Amino acid sequence: MGTKTFRELTTFRVGGKIEHFFEVKTEKEVVGAVAFAKKNKLPIFIIGGGSDILVSDNDFKGVVIKYGGKKISFKGNFVTVEAGAVWDRLVEETVNGGLQGIECLSGIPGSVGGAPIQNIGAYGQELKDTFVGLSAFDIEKEKFVTFNKTDCQFGYRESFFKKPESWQKFIVTDVTFGLKKDAPPAVKYDSLKNYLAEKNLDNPSLTDVREAVLKIREAKFENPKEVGNAGSFFKNPIIDEGKTKLLKRKYADIPCRPQPDGNYKCSAGWLIEQAGWKGKKYHGAQVSPRHALVLINPEGKATAEEVKELAEEISEDVFNKFGIKLEPEVQYIGFE
Repeated sequence: MGTKTFRELTTFRVGGKIEHFFEVKTEKEVVGAVAFAKKNKLPIFIIGGGSDILVSDNDFKGVVIKYGGKKISFKGNFVTVEAGAVWDRLVEETVNGGLQGIECLSGIPGSVGGAPIQNIGAYGQELKDTFVGLSAFDIEKEKFVTFNKTDCQFGYRESFFKKPESWQKFIVTDVTFGLKKDAPPAVKYDSLKNYLAEKNLDNPSLTDVREAVLKIREAKFENPKEVGNAGSFFKNPIIDEGKTKLLKRKYADIPCRPQPDGNYKCSAGWLIEQAGWKGKKYHGAQVSPRHALVLINPEGKATAEEVKELAEEISEDVFNKFGIKLEPEVQYIGFE
């Protein structure tokens, strides 16, 4: 047990002091940390890599629990990973082992334990595509439980764990994926296809695709190790066919991808950039000059409130201009 700040534990590098911090690596330590919180009637907050949250500047008078186990275990085409492992380390090891299924998720910041909560995705792949199951500690029932894919209720950047009745109720301890041995990589998005074509890679390997995704991300996004950010701040909005046609008449180049249910997923970054926000500063916070979908803490001096206010200003302006309401992909923590 010790003291920390959310500024130290999140990729945005903002957030207040934490009264009690536990990094746990065993089931016994998980049970002990939860017991301490309950005995002292303290609220619990579970944190992973801290890459998909914006935590308020207020001090947290409770217990923050971080699962720190990082073991990766392979069994045939299946891999079971402790929740504290860095997500991109998992991707690297699976690609090196010739296992296909998560290569397009290269470079996404955060931990393995946080990945199913967000149902992370990029370049045509989502976590749910290869997810088999996970183990977690149920804080209310004080017992370890398992979840299969159906239990997790995955949606676009959504899961059972993000529902109000389930949020912060489970400590994920490990996740299992089912991958494909020596299968061809997934190349679905135009930006990825174009990059590979420029490199004359007609039959790319898993390694080729991973390296391409990392290069594309490097060009588009600030490295959170160098500049505070949480990656994509907003979800790409899903709109119906009628709304899409209306927008296409006015903005012929608006990027909208058809979805299996007949709706369209539009680029939030394009909407924000067209609204004139790319690169704009708001006190200590800023919209990335590289990609309008990313909000950054360029000098490490932004407050959480400033980031939140900037996001709200952007959302309101996009709605006024396009009639589309942007939803944050990042979770707001501790704001009233």
